[in-house]
Amino acid sequence: MKRIGILEVDALTEKLVRGLFLAAPDAQVFLVSGNNERVRKLGREFPCWTLDSYQDVINETDVIITGVDRHALNEMANQVQLRSAQTLVSLVPGLPSQSLRKLFRHTDCVRLMFSFAAEINKSSVILTGADQEVQRLFSLLGPLTVLPDEPDFDLATVSLCMSHGFYFLAEGLACWLTGKGMADDTARQLVLNGLKDCAEYAGYHPSINLGELGQDMSSAAPGMSQGVEVLARMAALTPWHVASDTVLSEIQENPAAQITR
Repeated sequence: MKRIGILEVDALTEKLVRGLFLAAPDAQVFLVSGNNERVRKLGREFPCWTLDSYQDVINETDVIITGVDRHALNEMANQVQLRSAQTLVSLVPGLPSQSLRKLFRHTDCVRLMFSFAAEINKSSVILTGADQEVQRLFSLLGPLTVLPDEPDFDLATVSLCMSHGFYFLAEGLACWLTGKGMADDTARQLVLNGLKDCAEYAGYHPSINLGELGQDMSSAAPGMSQGVEVLARMAALTPWHVASDTVLSEIQENPAAQITR
């Protein structure tokens, strides 16, 4: 397995580290020490190497992951020099690969995104074009989709971000059940089982439109079609579309112009 360096550990890259060691206990992961409690915690729980500087980590690794805010990349890029055989992996939303290449003076730059479920190797993982070894590495975190077209990658990033809204939807449905007297644990499990049912059955019928599957189910259960009609009258999907547009606009807010050498 390639040796992995992480230049900044935040909430998302912490999940990546945990997922890598879950899938491959012999993984070789290098972190920058710094004043970061997450790094200290990971160092106590896993056999990570913690080194003093960005360049020290780069000198020891094959794949370098940066998850910092795009506004901080300038300072980082000015401190490091990558070798030609290394792959730089960016978790910065909206920052094109071309901008990464210019910023780090490096050819092999790819973009990656995943969810917190990477911690248990169950995340949806998206990656721009990368070699087979890099693809195998990140497929350890969950089902991998390779999207060489960067506008598609940005849309997929929105999809990942909006999937976080399912937690709030599930909480709202569970609260309705508990408000009617059901126990909290039972309500939570029923709602999560329903979401899992949807994903599993839709995966079993990949050629059938998702709306058609929903329509078939709602027409088969007495009273369910009336509930679906209420959602349609209230345009329940409209807020999700507006929120998706908002996230996409934020991602595409001219990141390249904000990063200069």
